[in-house]
Amino acid sequence: MSENTQWYQVKQNHNLGYKMMFFVLKAFPAVFMRFLAFPIGFFYWAFGRSARRISKDYLLKVGMTLLDDAENPSAVKLPHSTFKHISSFALNLVENVQSWAGKFSFEDVNWQNDDVHDLVANINAGKGTVIVISHLGNAQMMKGLASMGESGTERKMNITTISDAKISSGFNALLNEINPDSSFNLVNSNDIGPETILLLQERLEQGGVVVIAGDRVSAHTDRNIEIDFLGEKARFPYGVFLLIALLNAPTYFVNGLRQKDFSLYPKYDMFVKKNPLDFDCPRKEREARIVQTAENYVDNLEVLTKIHPYQWYNFFDFWAIIE
Repeated sequence: MSENTQWYQVKQNHNLGYKMMFFVLKAFPAVFMRFLAFPIGFFYWAFGRSARRISKDYLLKVGMTLLDDAENPSAVKLPHSTFKHISSFALNLVENVQSWAGKFSFEDVNWQNDDVHDLVANINAGKGTVIVISHLGNAQMMKGLASMGESGTERKMNITTISDAKISSGFNALLNEINPDSSFNLVNSNDIGPETILLLQERLEQGGVVVIAGDRVSAHTDRNIEIDFLGEKARFPYGVFLLIALLNAPTYFVNGLRQKDFSLYPKYDMFVKKNPLDFDCPRKEREARIVQTAENYVDNLEVLTKIHPYQWYNFFDFWAIIE
């Protein structure tokens, strides 16, 4: 793999592994599959030289940021194990399948005293909502819980997910095979235009939820926003935050994280942060609010990343600024 590799250049075909995990989960308790995640993680760590390099660079950035923030740097416990980082990713793959196979209990999720109450109230009232996720923690958890009717809301969540269909089509087909009753629709991020915007607005008016990841740039445009993240400039997708402005619905940043990075019987914390900005503003102010929304998202992401650095699953050159 060459230097400055982006996520869309990385082979992401885990479908065979996902299928195997799904069949194992049907026959055995989930704890058995979580136990197997560690030898799987060791395999990826031993033979994934590029993943080890990227993990090492990332953990160094987190460590330097934690030291800069600390009043007593000598007391800071620095994340340094690339094996732990990659094993945590293997656990995340298991959790993805758990969430869609119906073996992910809502009782294992601990909600914070944050903006979740506002989010639930909006959904219960039938108000359209935009949820911006990331690849920190389990990005599938909320969608999986919603598909099982365990979202904690009075109304069933009708979810529309926006992603690159070319890259994720195989994975989404597998999820539909695992759970045919899953209540989400896929919109290809490469095909977003006026008609797509109208479709999304219609779904929001019907009380739907639009879900999109905010931490991966597009493979089809160079228009991005450069923001300081863990002490260095990184690129975030302008199109995601432009879409938020065009939809102009209540927007929340949502992350599901293991309370302990490594556990055979994990509990999870779900964090919900509402974006304080709306886009009921003159057009000349919209651009500044788009950038500020992106910065709000990144600020929230950095806070949680420093708490759980081993649960960051962007194994590519995230900080590469490609001219």
